Amino acid sequence: MRENENWRDYCANPEDALAGNAATLLTGGEESFAALLEAVRGARKFALLEFYAFADDVVGRLFAAALREKAAQGVLVYLLYDAVGSVLTSRGFFNSLAEARVNVAEFRPVSLLKPYRNWLKRDHRKLVCVDGEKAFVGGFNITADDAPESLGGRGWKDMMALVKGPAVVGVETCFWEAWADAAPAGGLRVPPLALSTPPAAGGKYVSVVSASGIRNAHSIRRAYACAIDRAKERIYITNAYFLPDRGVYRKLVAAARRGVDVRIITPGETDHPYVRWASWSRYGHMLKSGIRLYEWRGPMLHTKAAVIDNVWSSVGSHNLDHRSLHYNMEMNLNVHDREFCGAMTRAFREDLKNSEPISYAAVNDRPLASKAASKILYFFRSWL
Repeated sequence: MRENENWRDYCANPEDALAGNAATLLTGGEESFAALLEAVRGARKFALLEFYAFADDVVGRLFAAALREKAAQGVLVYLLYDAVGSVLTSRGFFNSLAEARVNVAEFRPVSLLKPYRNWLKRDHRKLVCVDGEKAFVGGFNITADDAPESLGGRGWKDMMALVKGPAVVGVETCFWEAWADAAPAGGLRVPPLALSTPPAAGGKYVSVVSASGIRNAHSIRRAYACAIDRAKERIYITNAYFLPDRGVYRKLVAAARRGVDVRIITPGETDHPYVRWASWSRYGHMLKSGIRLYEWRGPMLHTKAAVIDNVWSSVGSHNLDHRSLHYNMEMNLNVHDREFCGAMTRAFREDLKNSEPISYAAVNDRPLASKAASKILYFFRSWL
């Protein structure tokens, strides 16, 4: 890779990348959950948490205890959870947090009295901001599924990025936009403290990219598409629900055909098997085009990440599927830094050791019924 490669060439909107950040890749549950708990417990002024799923289980109760403790100390604590993602968590659990002076809001409660589209748009983000100094963005929810075994969890495989510096205010701003949309009538809808840009904490350029409405609904997809278009040497993608739209799909195929090393890791075991089946309908064409596909053989793979040419990388909550593209509120951190990209590349290559290559024969020799089911599911991919 040429050392003078300009990272701006890979960005759809390079002007949105903020300089002066420190960014750290957290590659698993052990370090991610330890860092999240340490950050929350160390909060001095405020802590903002936004999660698709926040469960009343051994892990959720651990975090809930930390939130209660900080609220009792006078720290401003805000928790935003999604009504569908947290549907199995009792309202009593969240009410007990509210009674402990934790500010709690539910994103778009499902109601038969509300339009159908209101049901579809979900808050799929996973983020934590503390004191305006640091922010975490990734794919982990606060559930026993996601957490490591050391905390009583099931050890799903995922990752997060920790950022410090000017990019933190971008994450905070997105949190408050979502909070304003979800806060109950009469509740606080604006930040209790004025937002301010943190001082420089490092030398990395970071873009906060979100999907949260008409204006920037496809910004994460545009970022992916632009970087794939500009790729010269390699594209490494790990995605829990890999079912890209036709535009991204064609760009990946075009990249492979022009000689780019395109490799994609998807789950072998998944909580949404119909997505996996639909994906297999495209695998034959992708393999013939030169894309190399793998299935992870460890615990449930929930990662949403990519690294391209050791110049552009992305970590967050956005799946390469129809739901993330059109319906969900999502957030990724795009880090334009060789050191961070190097860590992403090493993590990907390490994961390849526990992944099984998918051969063209394995795809082509499936029973006719299996192929037909994959095609039907792919046809209905917008509903998956």
